[in-house]
Amino acid sequence: MDDASALQLCLERDRLLSDPEFARSPSMCKLLRFLVDYKLSGNSVPLKSYTIATDALGRDADFDTQTDSYPRVQMGRLRRMLDNFYLRKGGENRLSIAPNKYEIILEPNIAPVDHKDGLIGQGADVSSVNGGQLQSLDTQADPSARQQSNGHRPWHKGVVAGLVSLLLLVAIGVSIYLSRDSQAADEVAYPRIALDLPDGGSGGVASELSVSVGNQLVRGLNGFSGIRIFEGTSGQTGMSDYILRLRFLGAGADKLELRLLDEQSGEILWSRELVTDDEESFRMELDKAIIALAGPYGIIAQTEISRLEDDYSAGYPCLLQFDLFVRYRDPAKRQPLQQCLRKSVERFPNNAHILSVAAFARNMADNSSPDNAIPGAGMLLARQAEALNQNSAAANFAVAQSAFFAGDCETGVAWGKKAVALNPLNSRITGYLGLYMIGCDYPEGEEYAARALSLDPNADLAIAAAVALQMLKRGDALAARNLTSEYMASSPRKDPGLELTYMLASAMLNDRSEARRVWKALVADFGLPEDSSPRTVLEQWIDSPTLIDDILTIFERSGLRQS
Repeated sequence: MDDASALQLCLERDRLLSDPEFARSPSMCKLLRFLVDYKLSGNSVPLKSYTIATDALGRDADFDTQTDSYPRVQMGRLRRMLDNFYLRKGGENRLSIAPNKYEIILEPNIAPVDHKDGLIGQGADVSSVNGGQLQSLDTQADPSARQQSNGHRPWHKGVVAGLVSLLLLVAIGVSIYLSRDSQAADEVAYPRIALDLPDGGSGGVASELSVSVGNQLVRGLNGFSGIRIFEGTSGQTGMSDYILRLRFLGAGADKLELRLLDEQSGEILWSRELVTDDEESFRMELDKAIIALAGPYGIIAQTEISRLEDDYSAGYPCLLQFDLFVRYRDPAKRQPLQQCLRKSVERFPNNAHILSVAAFARNMADNSSPDNAIPGAGMLLARQAEALNQNSAAANFAVAQSAFFAGDCETGVAWGKKAVALNPLNSRITGYLGLYMIGCDYPEGEEYAARALSLDPNADLAIAAAVALQMLKRGDALAARNLTSEYMASSPRKDPGLELTYMLASAMLNDRSEARRVWKALVADFGLPEDSSPRTVLEQWIDSPTLIDDILTIFERSGLRQS
């Protein structure tokens, strides 16, 4: 390396090390310094994973590269941090990680062109989209104080295993969206709900309660992006798909009933009675009723699915199918989903909710396949969604998730908490925030995840698995087994996280035969040899060495074989 290149290499290193994202991640700083120093030494012998683990990452001399993928995972993390830095900051040159090598390289900083069929756009300059500078999409900014990152890395990548196929979403949909200066957005055909509230004729208390309940219903229902709320007008028909009717039972206001009716047929689709004598309990039950109605797997979504069946049209039908895929991961849905998500982004480029879902899919795809990841693509979509609707819980959480997946826990927590504040009733947002916080070693993460389960019995399976794993870590095997059994019984498809925690809980309760049966089935589901080590199996869907080590510790405590 000549002197000019060596100087530029050092300048880029120092520029990176002064960035808050790196400053808050000492392990990444140490790894970056080691790689640059080795490059400057002129040593032509390629670095090996063992050297990286022991000399750069502080592992012991007995580190086993055959069973521990820690160096590879950390190099992948550094690669993503470098990509995110140069996406945000730009520059004439950049540092990169050589493909399939433990080597730092200095190269010109150019926008990706025709990578995997042009995933960012055909030769588009990703530093400027729709005429705006990328700096307006600064991933380090929190929703209020523009806080900085702390460099932790979330662990969970198996939530939507297989979303790699959704790369076509970005291949076509994102390029279409980002290349447009403007386009009139069609109205997405979300379900329309008319609220039919009493006029207060039953008396003063009932009248006040009717107004109060109506306000809570409007606030709660409006927090979910996939429905539209209207005030019911007597004698007016055809303006809604559903009617949500509130009526008091009896002469007083001690008990009320909520009914969801089909507007056309008048059929009662759902009803729930609520007792009002205890204010705190009543308000909690009313929140649960709202979730049962409007949640991702609530009665409205279930009714629409039963009507639409396998409809993958752009817009709301596609969003419904995506929700089902996130929960159950049915492989048959991947191909039609990649098409309908692309069409949805193309047809509704100014719809914040659709862009939020697109960002969710992009992030999950990148996390499942980091080698094919498109740096910053999920964050671009998320920040565009948030710019369109700053009060959208889904859009704010898309920003949070993008930050978590970039290794920026502090920013992720800040945006995630804002999303929860905007809609505390969305179990997916609350639960996944808790899941990511657990992966970032935030103690309150379990509280968020557990709250999602308590509010919504149909919360995503991955959230239940995360809570059960925390129970196991505390030694509460019976609670973990009861929780996982409940969710496994309600799911038509297997979830590896639930299966794993159920198996470990069974072993800790001395039900070894059941534990071995479940473990054998789990290994077979991944197409691995029956004698595969636990670490090998866990690495199929978990990318955090720390989490894997935690689980292997539970393995040892359970008395099962660990090799």
